[in-house]
Formats: sequence, structure tokens, C-alpha cells
Amino acid sequence: MTPPLDAGAKEQRSALLRMMNILDTRPVEELERVTRITQSFFEVDSVVISLIDSDRQWSLSRRNFPYSETPLSISFCVHTVASNEPLIVSDARKDPRFSDNPMVTGKQQVRFHASYPLRSFYGIPLGALCLYHSQPIEFDSKKLEQLSDMAYVVQTYLQRVEMQAEAESTRDMLHRADYVNRQIFSQAAIGLVLMTPDKKPIRVNHTICKMMGYSEEALLQTTMESVTYHGDLELTRERYDHLLKMGHRNTTFQKRYCRMDGSLMWAMVSVALLYNPDGSQHGLLLAITDISNQKASEAALLTLSKELEQRVEQRTEELQHSHQFIQDITDNIPAMISCISPDNVFTFANRHLKLLLGSTGDEPINCSINTILRPKERKLFTPLLDKVRNDRRPLHIEHTVDLPSGERITYHTQMVPAEPPEQGVYVFSTDITDLTSLRDQLKFEANHDHLTGLPNRRAVISYLNQLAMKQRQSGLALLFFDLDNFKHYNDRYGHEFGDRVIKTFARILGQNTRPEDLIGRLSGDEFVMVRHEHHDMEHEVNELCRTLKERFQKPIRIRGQNILLSASVGIAILGKNDRLDVNHFIHQADTAMYQAKRQSIHSSRGYKHDVKNSDK
Repeated sequence: MTPPLDAGAKEQRSALLRMMNILDTRPVEELERVTRITQSFFEVDSVVISLIDSDRQWSLSRRNFPYSETPLSISFCVHTVASNEPLIVSDARKDPRFSDNPMVTGKQQVRFHASYPLRSFYGIPLGALCLYHSQPIEFDSKKLEQLSDMAYVVQTYLQRVEMQAEAESTRDMLHRADYVNRQIFSQAAIGLVLMTPDKKPIRVNHTICKMMGYSEEALLQTTMESVTYHGDLELTRERYDHLLKMGHRNTTFQKRYCRMDGSLMWAMVSVALLYNPDGSQHGLLLAITDISNQKASEAALLTLSKELEQRVEQRTEELQHSHQFIQDITDNIPAMISCISPDNVFTFANRHLKLLLGSTGDEPINCSINTILRPKERKLFTPLLDKVRNDRRPLHIEHTVDLPSGERITYHTQMVPAEPPEQGVYVFSTDITDLTSLRDQLKFEANHDHLTGLPNRRAVISYLNQLAMKQRQSGLALLFFDLDNFKHYNDRYGHEFGDRVIKTFARILGQNTRPEDLIGRLSGDEFVMVRHEHHDMEHEVNELCRTLKERFQKPIRIRGQNILLSASVGIAILGKNDRLDVNHFIHQADTAMYQAKRQSIHSSRGYKHDVKNSDK
């Protein structure tokens, strides 16, 4: 049975044995003497100095032991190494660890075993001094102490070999390190100079020679101070003295050297103070990097920077003049002009906009539209600004703004995307309140009779054209009125009286017109009414005519005169599914009116209607 071995100790032991180069070697006379003396002293059959390798037990020296190496599975000594303690087996047949071991059951007939661990200088168990005998033996403490003494002799030999091997390994490592360090020193991409504490160079590499243009021999025969630019000597001495006297480890500074050809070389110099093992100062190591190109670039950049500063200052002044010029122009344009950034912040506003927003200073507004515009204006402007930014196309709108004073102003606002887009959107708003008022007045006058205020012929025809383009859900009637005796009133009482008659007739028609219907004055004494069907158009028209008839039967007093108004009316009716031809529809009603007037020429009213055929 093989005891478990500590993995870490196992690796250390194998590495140490290989470093000592002691496995599979010839017998050593010194150890052979020990095994002979040990066998004779303890009067046993066999003595072995064993070493435990990773997978075997190897016999460094053996006396009357048949195996130069054995597998760990039948090794007694491996138990000693595993525990790092002495092992005493008085009768192997009675020990369950060894009772079935081939060395116990086989030809060798091992009964007794005693072993003492052999440790390295650092306490790692390497093997054991082992005793084997074919008869059981009671091994007392005195004999164990004697075995310990014998083992100490062997252990001393092994530790001596260990120290020699370690010393050899150290020498080899130092040799390699020195070789590598020399290569590093000589092949380094930066200049290296090793100097004594009194600043005499004792070693230089190829790079510093190439930098300075000197041969190695020439540099070693001079001092680094002698090739230092005179303007940097004081700085150099100050740094060296600071290291040597204050005991600091290193310092870094920039200085200039004089090359062999007389040119100057700017260098970044890192100086390290080196010490001997006893703590005394060994010397100085200079690491020198040529930064001449960097310095030239810095000088060029400095010159360029100054030029750029001058240009920026000049350009800033020009922009300020330009900005003031633009500000002066926009401040005197009768409009509100602004620029709004992509995050909806005012970056520019002219005087008119500032006054509207309550700002009187010259400083920019520079605040969000959310803090200035009221909810109604924000709701209008925010999506429009987004649309202009996204579509990259201008748009314009007409809108009204209610001022805190109660005044309502109409603006025409145009939004134009700025270039580049990062500048935002330009907004131009012009007060068109007077213009829209005039426009609305002109539009009203163009579409209404100036005397009665009713829609005129143009407005009536426009209204009918709009109805013609829609899908109607009900029937439609057009009543064409011609005021009777209007010329008589004008000739007898004057035009002002006639105007009063016209206005009175218009008022009576208006009093009998529903909100959804339309009345209009076509010319001097001609009026029309467009009536929409509710349930039965013919019945509704008859009821209207009856109502008007009853109203006209009552005298009307105008300027002290009682008169009876009358009118001839022609009616054209369309069903909800009939197509509306505006000119034909008016012609139908007009024709019907003249028929009514002829049939009732001496009457104050007439009635004629034709539903589908104007010739009926």
C-alpha cells in the first residue's frame, strides 16, 4: 500500500534531486562505507540509502539488497518520506501496510524494517536510511538514536551535494544574467552610460555613441559634463549632487548635449543611483533619449499656436463685427427673428422678439422655448420645429397669439433649417394683423352686399359650387325672389327710401331663414334662398311661402310711409340623389320666378316651382 504523498513536496523533491544530479549515478565510496558500517553495527541482512523519485525508489547505496530501484507500491521507505518521521516495523507480517508486500511474502522474507528520513537543507524529505532483516527485531529508542546518528552522516553528505549543486546553479544563473544584462546594455534602443560616483564613464553602449557621433573609446576618455551644453551645466551638477548627497534613487530631467559635429542634441536624461551589496554607492546609470525632433516639433507647435491664437483673435473680432452687423440689421427689420437649437434653446433673438418676451438687455436669451412659450404656443411650435429638422425643408404657417394685454396678433411665421443642421432652425415671424384684417375685409366685401351685408352673387355661386362637390344627404331648394314695385319706391320716395326697402326685405328673409340655410342678394331687387331639406322639401317650401305671405300682408312703416311689400318667387327643387348643376339650378329658379311674375302681374306675390324639369 502506497501512502499519499503531498503534491507540492513531491514536485519540490523531484526538482531538487535533478538539480543535485544524484539519481542513477555510480556508487559513492563515502556512502558505501556508511552502509557497510551500518550493516555491521546493527547486525541486519540489508542496508539501503534510498531516494524517493516521482514514481520509484532508487538506491543511492545498498548492502546485500537485491534491487537498485523498486516501484513505490512495494517501498517501505516511501512511508518514512510521506510522514517525514522514522519508521519501525518489528514484524512486517503483522503490519497491515506490509503483510502482503512482495518483499515480505517473497524470497527476501523481510520481517523487520527500520528507516530514518534524510532531509534536504530546507527540510524536504529526500529519502531514508533503511534497515531490513529476515527475523523480527525489537528496536528500542537507543537503537533509534544510533540509526539517527548514521542517518545524519548520510544527510550531511546529501546536503553538501545540494549546496554544491545550488551554488553551481546560482553561478550559472548569474553568468546568464550577466550575459543577458550585457546584451541589454549594448543593444538598448536608448543611450546608456555607466559612471563612477565621481562621474567618470566606465561603460557606454552603441546607441549613445551613435547619438553623440563619438566612438566608444573617445567617450570613455572624456566626461559627460564635457559634452554637456554650457547653459545646462549648472542644472546637471545640481541633479547629480542631489542624488549623490541626498541618497535619492533616481531623477529625470531634460538637457542639451554637444555632438561631435558641434550640433546640439536635446535629451531626456534619467539618472539612477546604483549601490553595492554592502550599501556603498557603486555609480550612476544614465539612460539618455534623443528628443531633438520632439523639441523641434514643440517649437513649431508653439509658433503655430501663437499664429493660431492671433488668427482666432482676429477672426473672433471679425465675427463680433459680423454678429453686430447682423444684429443691427435684424433689430431694424419689422419682424421677429430667432435661431432655435436642436434641443429647442434660443441661440439668437432680435430686438423685436426680445421686447415681446419681456427682455430689454443686449445679452442673448439663451434659454429653452419651454420656459418662454406658453403651452398653446409650445404645442404649436414644437412639432413644427421637429418636422423642419427631420425633413430639411422650410415651412410657413399663419397663427395668432393672445398677448397678456388681451390684444390678439396674427403672425406669418416661416421656419428654415439651418446649415449645418447643428445650428438648428431659423424662425422669422411677421406681424400681419393689419394685413389679415384688410384681407378679411376685402374678402368680405368681395363676397357680400354692402347694403344688406348678405352674401352677394359671387358668394352664392361659390356656396352652390361647394355643395355640388359634396355628397348630399338631403334634398335642396333654391328660392329666387324678385321684389315687386321696387322702381316705384325709388322714383317716388328716392333712392335712400329704396335702400331702406331693400334692407327691410332682407331682414324679413333673414328672420325666416334657418342657420343651415343661406340667403343672398344677387342684384338690385333680386334675392335667393338656399334651403336644405329636413323631412319633406315641397311641404317645407310651401310653409315658408305661406309664412312670408302672411308677413307681407301686414303694412310696414318706412320713413313715415306705410307700405305693403310683395315679391315674386321662383322655386327649383333637387332630390338628394340628383346631380347639382349650379348654372342650371339658378336658371330653373329664375325661370320659375318670371313665370310667377307673369301669371300674377298685378299681384304682390307669385309662386311657381318645378322639381325636375324647368320647362314644366
